[in-house]
Amino acid sequence: MRNVGVGGEGSGASRFEGVGGTDWRGDKKVNTDRLIDVLSANLEPVSPGQLGRTLLLAMVTGGVAAFGLMLATIGPRPDLNSTAHIEWAAAKLLFAFSIVFAGAPFLIKSIRPGRENETKWALLFFPLAATVALALVMLLLGRDAWGTPLGARASSPARCLFCIPFFAAIPLAALIWALRQGAPTVLRLCGAIAGIVAGGLGAAAYALACGSDTVPFIAIWYSGAIALCGLIGARLGLRFLRW
Repeated sequence: MRNVGVGGEGSGASRFEGVGGTDWRGDKKVNTDRLIDVLSANLEPVSPGQLGRTLLLAMVTGGVAAFGLMLATIGPRPDLNSTAHIEWAAAKLLFAFSIVFAGAPFLIKSIRPGRENETKWALLFFPLAATVALALVMLLLGRDAWGTPLGARASSPARCLFCIPFFAAIPLAALIWALRQGAPTVLRLCGAIAGIVAGGLGAAAYALACGSDTVPFIAIWYSGAIALCGLIGARLGLRFLRW
């Protein structure tokens, strides 16, 4: 007959006892250190360089997809080949990519436990703040510097607020996938930074289609759309970055 004991007194050792542990009655105690060693024996650490390459791949892939989505839907503005409009498109691209380049280093830090607090929001939002400051200077110079109220045509703000998050959807999905390869702990922060970076990529794609060429428009509506992407990213981070 099989000898079945109570409290770990049977003839066969339990799983934890086989690791060097004992029951709660005090004959032996679980060897915590050895248990941790056994459970973590097959874990392979991910190098920071590999995480950086994964994020870079996600940003490049997402950026290409955002531009492709723009071309497949609204397309570039018809008068983009004129010198004046090319200069404004270049200014919008510079603004958008400055957001991406400012956020990328903090995105890498946000998925490495212990380094989340190194995020310097002043640096992350510097391109936005600089553009807003320039717009305020133009406001002080007079109404003519604005062109039309808020620097926009009648339908431009709504179009901008829709298109930038729309074009940022694929980059944000790619970044969330890449972030899951790391170990984010502050999920809302990590998702928000991913949303801001994706919003920068979406803004870069929209820059070639945008028909409003004023600094105030970029400062108000581009910044607002990118901030909206950050809020969306923070919500998605709480849901999809858990591990």
